[in-house]
Amino acid sequence: MKKITFAILVPFFIFTALLAPAQDTGGTTAKNLPDGYGNISWGTMLSDARDKINGKLAYTDERKIILSKDGELQYIYGFFYIDPAAIPDGVEKKEESAAPAGTASPEEKKDEGKLFYVALKFPYIAMEDVKKKLTEKYGESSSENMKDNQGAMAWDSDKTIIIMWVDRYEKKPFCRRITYISKEIAKELNEYQFKVFNKTELEILKKLNP
Repeated sequence: MKKITFAILVPFFIFTALLAPAQDTGGTTAKNLPDGYGNISWGTMLSDARDKINGKLAYTDERKIILSKDGELQYIYGFFYIDPAAIPDGVEKKEESAAPAGTASPEEKKDEGKLFYVALKFPYIAMEDVKKKLTEKYGESSSENMKDNQGAMAWDSDKTIIIMWVDRYEKKPFCRRITYISKEIAKELNEYQFKVFNKTELEILKKLNP
């Protein structure tokens, strides 16, 4: 198996799972969806995002992830990072263009990832209460995939998708996770995965539950 971290694979398969057939709830494009999370835009490098996170910093590996906490609320900031040394032979590597003669050399590329998704985790809250807050802020959900009081609802726009995950707890629907994902970087990640992994390897990865 080619070397790549679960920090990248997990959000990739989260996103592609939402592309599976889902019930159209009558919504089209959600309103006022952010182009990022909080005051951090999608694509922001980890070192630039570090001082803008919500809550108190709990952990970072300086390349792919930042964890922070605010009481019982946990934030997971995920960054799309590809280790150049891990790119298999045969996969095209992007080369930086040379600076024009007589000009300064371009700034050295940072060896870190760019903001791709933010996940919020919190104690169980009744699904309807969480849904109400999201609906008041972003309008009706664009789609949902629910069965037996579990599944997911999504608010979709051109650049961002927000997923409210629903768990069945004591036979009732509850929520304890919300994920914000950059659609543009998800597409970039999607293209990268299909360059690196063959069809059989992708099927194996989809069955993994890290």
